[in-house]
Amino acid sequence: MQFDFFQWLAGIPDWIYGILLWLWHLIEAAFLWIWGVFEYLWGVIVVPEHFMFLMRALFFPGLVFLLLGLIFIVWFTRKVWARIQDRRGPTHLGKYGGLQLIADAIKLVAKETIIPDRAKRWMYRILPSLLLLIVLIPFMFIPWDPYWNIVGAPGSAFPDLSVSLVLIFAFLTAVPVFALLIGWVSGSKYTLIGGFRAANNQFASEIPMIISSVGPAMLAGSLSLYGIGAAQSSIWYIVLLPINFVTFLVAAIASVGTFPFDAPVADSEVIFGWRTELSGIYFTMTYFAEFAEQMLYSALMVALFFGGFNGLPFLPGYVNFLIKFLVVFFIFIVVTSSWYRLRQDQIVRLCWKYLLPLSILNVVLVMLGLAYFDWLIPLVTGVG
Repeated sequence: MQFDFFQWLAGIPDWIYGILLWLWHLIEAAFLWIWGVFEYLWGVIVVPEHFMFLMRALFFPGLVFLLLGLIFIVWFTRKVWARIQDRRGPTHLGKYGGLQLIADAIKLVAKETIIPDRAKRWMYRILPSLLLLIVLIPFMFIPWDPYWNIVGAPGSAFPDLSVSLVLIFAFLTAVPVFALLIGWVSGSKYTLIGGFRAANNQFASEIPMIISSVGPAMLAGSLSLYGIGAAQSSIWYIVLLPINFVTFLVAAIASVGTFPFDAPVADSEVIFGWRTELSGIYFTMTYFAEFAEQMLYSALMVALFFGGFNGLPFLPGYVNFLIKFLVVFFIFIVVTSSWYRLRQDQIVRLCWKYLLPLSILNVVLVMLGLAYFDWLIPLVTGVG
């Protein structure tokens, strides 16, 4: 069979046309896929209600707000502590030392990360990040504004859950476990002792704190933080449950482990406790987690006892919430900077011998009040 060169030459245009047609279909398919992705992103991001959801999830009250809030809260804490202790606090970087934390963060991130030889390396690397994540997640359930947590509302940040109060405490229950694990995996006796102390602090304080939140939940008839805040439109629960607020505040400070409950990081005894062997970015994450936990407890106290987003009628709900949040956090700082350090046994005795009975007594009083004073129910539930 002879090869026909001219016939093969005549078929080259058809072959080239087929190749070009195949390339065109390939480009067309890629273009249609890119266009579909663009249309999907346009519908998710740029459509007004989705855009507002993204704005609130990322910026306010989202992650960017929390990071900027952490920077402000650390600066605010340093300044208040300095004034109470007759010092100046940060002054050199930025106006009134406002950029000092940013300089400290850059310094810590740039520092060499030193992992001890006896540390369990992969757990040492991942646990500080998980600790910060566990503390930040509950912020999505905080009712900053009356319209941002309603299911189906335009631009609602996060839908309200009927058991959001329980869910927040479920996340916070994992914090002492992470503190103990970080102390264990660091491979040092000081970190292990500090981890046991931190877990002991939080286990002793969590029960009084949770029971202290039962009173507002019973008055509002809801386990939703949004429902508890909305029920305080007539009267704030700090008026009806002042002892509950005090027990919650003291238990929250003990749970965080700051002054005067800082035995887990007592420098004269265990160097820096469960965080002794952390350096660089890992120390920064646990440092931010501590202040984020203080912010979370302050926001919880605003929602439980100070009316949440209820306040001045001419201000938006989130403005009312932020003003009360700063006031409560200021009280938090004043208490933590005004007392001497307690021993570990004194912390446990305070939580179990005093805070727990007082918190249970408050629950009993609320039960009796709701049972024998029916006229209180419309007042405390916000239902006319």
